[in-house]
Amino acid sequence: MRNKKEVETIHRHEELQQVFSSEGYAVTSGFAVHIDEMVRHEHFTEEHFRSDYLIICLVVSGEVTLTVNLKKYELTTNGLIVVSPNALKQFLSASPEARLSAVSFTGDFLNRVGIPNLSPELFDYFSTKFSPFWSLDQESADIMKDQIFQLHRRNNAVEKHPFGKELLYSSFQTFIYEIAGISQRYAEPVTNYFSRKENLVMEFMQLVQKNFRHERTVNVYAEMLSITPKYLTETVKEISGQNAGEIIDDVVMLEARYLLGNPSLSIGQAANLLNFNDQSFFGKFFKRHAGISPKEYRKGL
Repeated sequence: MRNKKEVETIHRHEELQQVFSSEGYAVTSGFAVHIDEMVRHEHFTEEHFRSDYLIICLVVSGEVTLTVNLKKYELTTNGLIVVSPNALKQFLSASPEARLSAVSFTGDFLNRVGIPNLSPELFDYFSTKFSPFWSLDQESADIMKDQIFQLHRRNNAVEKHPFGKELLYSSFQTFIYEIAGISQRYAEPVTNYFSRKENLVMEFMQLVQKNFRHERTVNVYAEMLSITPKYLTETVKEISGQNAGEIIDDVVMLEARYLLGNPSLSIGQAANLLNFNDQSFFGKFFKRHAGISPKEYRKGL
């Protein structure tokens, strides 16, 4: 039997270098840049994973197929994908000519840069509202290529210049603002200011991602946030369009589908990993949301 640590794979930023063909550039702690790299896809074809870093990838050539939260994306040339740490990811395949340019960074690095209103939770929040994949036109793709090249250059020189760190942080801020600008063309407009209610919803979603295996009631999350369940439900509905309970259930169901897709786990073990009282209770919960039983779902995979 596999233990929880093995099932709930968290890929670390320092391990990311192994995914690419070269040694990469991880001069700065919690930050790395890769340009026109071939992916060593054998590392991720067997498992889904979460990460302790956010990664932004631009497809320079060829095709790459992956899943984000169990949804398949086929990325072609000039495709840009932004994947948050908590998103469930799986690398499926890459064509022989596939090359990626990528920027990856941890929450610690993001905090050091200090961009107002920007946090790892913000990326998690918007990954629930917008598609993580954009198919860029050539002009936008060229802008991204230039920004990634500048980050690469600054990162390599961070120890050679007396203000290398500051220059890198400045370039990173420019990179993020360019992405925000491009997003206006490929996603719904996003405001630069986040209200108290929006921040509350981001905090709620972060708590759900961290605690859904043990806590599945709105009351518990409301208590964590020191607000009433009614206010939490109304606020989440106003901002996200979903009830707080629906968001909790969606996260639990995403994990349930992931666990059921692992043939080495029995249905009972999947229920146990999600801390359901018994397999029967898990089966009723799953069927209520999926329309079929866990056994039927597994047969259809």
